[in-house]
Parts: sequence; structure tokens; C-alpha cells
Amino acid sequence: MSAAVLQAFMRASLIDFEGDDTRLAKLLEAATALAPQFGARPISMAIPALMAILRDDDKNPPDAFEATSRAIESQWSTYQSVFRDGKASTLYRGVALQALVEAIASHPPLGTAIALLMRNFFTAIEFGKYAPAIQLLVEAAEAAFAEERRAGTVPAQGASVALPAVAKPTKIDRAILLSRVEAAVGPHNRAGNRGTDPNPQWPNSGNPWSHDFSDRLMPIIADHVDQAIAEAAKFDQKNQQGVGGSIAARTSIDPAILRSMKLLWWRQSLYSESADQSYRQLGPAEAVIHAVADLCSYLPDAYERAIDSFLSEVVLALGLGNNVQEIVKLQAANPTALSALDGGRSFQSPKGLVMTGVLREDGAAPICMPTLTYEGWAVWLLRELVAVRAVEEIQKATEEEEAANE
Repeated sequence: MSAAVLQAFMRASLIDFEGDDTRLAKLLEAATALAPQFGARPISMAIPALMAILRDDDKNPPDAFEATSRAIESQWSTYQSVFRDGKASTLYRGVALQALVEAIASHPPLGTAIALLMRNFFTAIEFGKYAPAIQLLVEAAEAAFAEERRAGTVPAQGASVALPAVAKPTKIDRAILLSRVEAAVGPHNRAGNRGTDPNPQWPNSGNPWSHDFSDRLMPIIADHVDQAIAEAAKFDQKNQQGVGGSIAARTSIDPAILRSMKLLWWRQSLYSESADQSYRQLGPAEAVIHAVADLCSYLPDAYERAIDSFLSEVVLALGLGNNVQEIVKLQAANPTALSALDGGRSFQSPKGLVMTGVLREDGAAPICMPTLTYEGWAVWLLRELVAVRAVEEIQKATEEEEAANE
């Protein structure tokens, strides 16, 4: 496994191994051991670790790097004697960052989540001396995000099914029909041959011939009409099945196209499903939160960047103004709006996210306190909400497996 993040810390003189390469190997082993834990518990471990890396030391709780310190100690029991005077926190950041990069490789949805979160943090946090190493994390996350998006945009196969060829009717066998009519006309045909069960009379016999002729001709006509109708019904059935099959195949619309149609309808109607009323009838904070919740329900986790602009335009269309707002404006939203933002999630959002701060959960001070316009808040919250949703299934699977093993 590449030690790119740890080496970036070394190049920036954040970690000094005093020429002992075995120390680098020990830290890499610690990060590799920690990575599966981050991957299996993205909400309770990986995202909180990211928050701890980005926070200043004086704002981190005492146990912010507890899992990281245990992982290091398992490989290097005396590391604290080397990294004194606050240098251990730098070591923790290096190992945690390395572990996050490795976790993304085995758990791509974690990359999607981190990519979305870092798009927010890049606009509000100065990374300073950690910037080169953090950039490696961002690159790994964005690569996973791009791969997840490519995997989710495969066109539906049914959309290219061709309409089957029309079934063509077969013609009545004229030779058989002629032989039967000739047999009904008289004792033999012009060649002097007797047909099957011929009319024993010739036309010059008057009434006996005509009576015998009509009795023989009627079943001939009836048989061939019945045959024609039966064949026509078979052809209709084949053609209808072919057309029906083609129509059914074409209803398998590419999910991306179907999603675009829903988004365009949502943009034009400006109607909130979660609030059950027009956004124009809501207060500014409520409109922003409901718009985020509604849009999130239409999107895959790895959505295209244009969606951020799309959401901004929706909020701008509501005429909420261009003034920057503090987070307290969103925290004052009514309970229905806050419930829409929190709805459908299986886990409490990690501490440090703005979304957690908006929901006013205990100890939920955001990692940064941006002042944004309403459309800016909408984009920020959307990224966080989708990021948490992207990794919920991983965390759920982990907890269900642990419960089953108890």
C-alpha cells in the first residue's frame, strides 16, 4: 500500500522520523489496520475523523483521535516518547488521513461522501500546512465519486429494442379450392378427371344439379372463410405481441432521463412534496430546507456538479434575496421543515456538520460557521445530506452484522 499521505507529511516537515524508515512502516501498518474500521463505520468513525483532522486542536474533544492512537500504539508502543509537546496530534492527523485514503479504495461510497463534504470545506476552511496531504484525500475521494457516477449512468438496455417485423398472412391454396369447386360443378373437370366426391349431375339436369351444387358449394365457401378468419387472428396476435413487447421495452427509460424529467417538473412547479405546498408559501428558511429535502429524494448519491447550480436557481427563483445569513436563521425554521431535513435517516448525523448544527442536536457545533446567501445554504446542506445518505447503508450493514453475531 502506498504511503503517499504520510510521505506528504514528511516532505512538509510535519513528521520527522530521524532517518528511521521502520517508523514510517509502522505508521503505514497502523493506518492500514485502521482503514477497515473507517470503511465499516463511516458515520461514527470516518466522518468524525475527518472533522477532527480539519478542526484546530483546541476545538477537538479529548477523544477525537482515540481510535487512531490505539492503532498507532498497536504497531509502535513507544511512539509517544518520540512525539511530545503536542506533536502527537500531527501524527494522528497523518495516520488518520492515510487510513481514510485507504478506506475509500475499498469503500467507494465513503469517497462520494468525503468528496461532497470537502467541496463545502474548501470554501470555508484554511488547511495551511496540511493542504498537500488533504489534497491527496480529496483526489482519492473525487476519483471514487466519479467512478460511482459512471456506474450509475448506464443507459437502460430496453430503450434500444427495435420493433419486430410485421407478420405476413399466407394465401389460400388455390389449387385445392379449384379442385373442390370443380367437383361441385359436375362429375369430372375439363381434363376428364373426377374430383373428390363430385356432383353426379351436370347443369343440364336442372333442379337436381342446382340443389346438389348449392349443398356442395356452401361448405367449400364456409371452410375457406373460417380458415381466413383463423389465420388473420393468428397474425393479429403475433403483431400485437410484438408491438406490446416493443412498447414495454421502450418504457424502460434511462434513469438519468427520467430523473431529468422529474427535476424539470419540480423546477417549473416550485412545489414542495415534503411541505405539501408551494415554496412561495413558505418562509425563507423553511423554503430552503424543504427544497434541499425534496431535491435529495430525486438524486443519486454521486450526482453531477450542475445540480448545485440547478438548486441555486430554484432558490433564486423564490426571490429570497442575496443577503448573507447566519446559521441561526435556519435553526429557527419550524419543526416540519427540520423534520424534513432529518427524515429518512437511520443515524444521527456526525457532529461538526452544519446540518447537525441546524438540527440543534446536543454538542453539535459545526466545524465552521459560514455566512451564506440562502442559495448558498441550500447547496451546502444538500451536499451534507447526500454525503450522509451515501454511507448509511455501509454503517447499517456493519451494525446488523454485529447484532447477528452477538
